[in-house]
Amino acid sequence: MTRARLQLRLAVLAFVSLVLFLSLTASLLSLQGTPQDASAACEERTVLRTQTLSAARGEIFDRNGVPLVTNRPVYALCFDYFSWPRTAQCTVIRNTLALLDAYGISYEDELPVTIAPPYCYTCAPDSAAARRMARFLRCYGLEESLPADEAMRQLRRVCKIPAEFSETEIRRITGVLFDLCMADFSYDNPFLVAKDISMELVSVLAEQQDRYPGVTVEILSARQYETPYAAHILGRTGLILAEDYEAFAAQGYPMDAIVGRSGAERAFESYLRGIDGERIVETNVSGDIVRTLDETPARSGGDVYLTLDITLQKAAEDSLAQHIAQLHEDGLEAGGGAAVVLDVSNGEVLALASYPTFSLVDFQENYAALAADELAPMFNRALAGTYAPGSTFKLVTAAAALSEGVITPETRLDCDGVYTYYAPDYLYHCWVYRDYGRTHGALTAAQALQESCNCFFYEAGRLTGIRALDAYAKQFGLGEYTGIELSGEARGVVAGPDSRGGDWYAGNTLQAAIGQSDHLFTPLQLANFAAILANGGTRYAVHLLHHVERGSVRYRQEAEILTRLDFSEEIYDTIREGMLAVTEDGTASSVFSDFPVSVLGKSGSAQVGTGQANGLFILAAPAETPEIAVAVVLEHGGSGNNAARVARDILCAYFGVPQEQPDD
Repeated sequence: MTRARLQLRLAVLAFVSLVLFLSLTASLLSLQGTPQDASAACEERTVLRTQTLSAARGEIFDRNGVPLVTNRPVYALCFDYFSWPRTAQCTVIRNTLALLDAYGISYEDELPVTIAPPYCYTCAPDSAAARRMARFLRCYGLEESLPADEAMRQLRRVCKIPAEFSETEIRRITGVLFDLCMADFSYDNPFLVAKDISMELVSVLAEQQDRYPGVTVEILSARQYETPYAAHILGRTGLILAEDYEAFAAQGYPMDAIVGRSGAERAFESYLRGIDGERIVETNVSGDIVRTLDETPARSGGDVYLTLDITLQKAAEDSLAQHIAQLHEDGLEAGGGAAVVLDVSNGEVLALASYPTFSLVDFQENYAALAADELAPMFNRALAGTYAPGSTFKLVTAAAALSEGVITPETRLDCDGVYTYYAPDYLYHCWVYRDYGRTHGALTAAQALQESCNCFFYEAGRLTGIRALDAYAKQFGLGEYTGIELSGEARGVVAGPDSRGGDWYAGNTLQAAIGQSDHLFTPLQLANFAAILANGGTRYAVHLLHHVERGSVRYRQEAEILTRLDFSEEIYDTIREGMLAVTEDGTASSVFSDFPVSVLGKSGSAQVGTGQANGLFILAAPAETPEIAVAVVLEHGGSGNNAARVARDILCAYFGVPQEQPDD
C-alpha cells in the first residue's frame, strides 16, 4: 500500500470518529439539559396523596324542629405529614405551642407522665394508658420497662430535642410527640392541634410560614349551641378520651376524631357521626394540587330529633331557678332540684330539668368554676339524683294493699294521731297530730291519699307486708332503670330486707310504707310512676329519641312497653279519686284549686339527714284523659306544696295558661 493511500484511510477514520464523538456528546447534552431544565424537571415531579374529606356531624333538634345544636365552620391548626420537617420537628412543635400560648389556647397532651420532674407515670401498670406508653417507647427503640425519669431522659436523646430547651419545653414537646405516635401521624392522617382558632392567628401563620413549616390551617366544623337550656341533655363533644380510645379505634375512628362525650351527643353517636370521604390527588413538591384522580364524597351524619319540647324545658328550668331563689329569700336551705315531664302515652321525655345548671355556650371557659361549685351544677339531678319519695310512695302502698285484698276501696282505717300497733317498741305519729294536735278519724284509701294520713298507710303497709310493697314498687318502675338512652342514670333503692342484707324489723316496714326508710328514687322514676298510674298500668321504656333524618332515610323511635300492671279498674279509680282530691280539696288545693285544668296529684315531704325536708310533687293532667306526667323534687324545699308550684308553672306552659304574677 502506498504512503498516500494509508494517509487517506487514517484521515477518513479520524473523521468518522470525530462525527461519532460529536453525536454522542450532543445526545448526552440533550439528556442532561441545562440547569434551568433540570430545575424545571424537578418541579414537575409529582406525588400521589390521599386526603380525608371530613364529614359534618349531624345536628340536633327538638320534637318541633327547633334547632338546638348546629354546626359552624371554624379554622383548625394542623400538622401536615407531607411537609413535616422531621429533622427540625421539635423546634416547630416548640414554636407552635408558644404561639398557641400567646393566643390563650391550651394544648393538653395524653402522655401518662407527670408534667414536671421528678417524673412519674400517671397510669396503672396494666392500664390502656400504660400500653400506649409502651408502644411510644417501642416506636423510638426504647425498653418498655424504663422508669418514667429514665424514659424521659432517653426520649430527649432519641427524639433529638435541642439541649438549650427548658425542662418545661422538653416535657411539652414529648407530650406532642406521644400524641403524634398514638394518632398514627402519616400522609393519610394529619394531626389536629387546635380547633376554632382566630383569624388573627391564621394571619400570623400565613405571614411566618418559614417559622412554622408543616403547620397548616384547615376549615372544619364546630358545634354551635342555639339554646342556653337543656345542657345536661344535649351534652358535649370532644376528642376521644384516652380510656375510650381502644373501643372507638375498633369501630374505625382515628384518634383525633371528635365524638360525643356526654348527653345526647354520646347517646346518639352512631346516628350523628358522619362518614368521612376520600380524595386522591396529585401534588407537586410544593404541595400544590396538580389534579384530582379520584374522590369519594363525605356523608354527613344524621340529624337527630329529640322528644324534648324546648319551650317546656325552658319553663321547667326557669321555674326551678325562680322558686329555689324565692325559698332562699324565705329562709329555707333549698339549693338544688329537678323537674321531669313525660308523655303518658309512650314514655317520651318532654322536659328533663336539673338545677343548678350551666350553659354549653361558655362551658370550657367556666369549667373550673363549675367543677368547684359545691352545688354541683354539672350533676344531672333529674337522672342521677336519688331521693326518698316521702308521701308520694303512699300511692304504691294504696295500690299494693288494694290489689292484695287486705283493704277494699270502702275499707276505713282509723287515724288516732298515734300509731300504737307495735307500742311501745314502735310508736309513730301522723303529721296532722304532730303539727296540729288533731286526728283524721276513719278514712277510706281515697280519703287517706287526699289527707296524706300516715296512720292509714302505717296500717295498710303492715297488713300488706314489705315483700309485697317491694314487688309493687318495682312493677311501677321504682328502683329500676327507666330505659332512657342517656348514660349516668341511677337505679335507686327500694326499701326492704334486700336493701339491708336481711336485717329488717317491723318498724322499718311502717316507715317504708310512707316513703321513708331506705327508699331512694330518681325524679325520672317518679315521673314514670305517675305516668303509669295515669295511663292505666302500662310501663313504657322512657326515651329521648324521636326520630333521625339522614337524607331521604328516616328512622322513627317506636314506643316500647316494658310491663303491664294487672290492676282492676276499680283500684285505678280509687287512686285517681284520691289524687284528684289532693289538688281540689286536699294537701295541694292551695296551689291547684283555681287551676283551669283538672290535675291528679300527690305531694310529699321527705326527711333527710340534716336540714329541712325535701319537697316533692308528682301529677298527671288533665285528670279525665291524662296527657303528661310531671315530677318535681326540691332539695331542702320544706314541703310538697313548694314543689307543686314548680309543677303548676310547667302545666301553665303546656296548656297555655297564664302564670300567676307574684305579689308586689
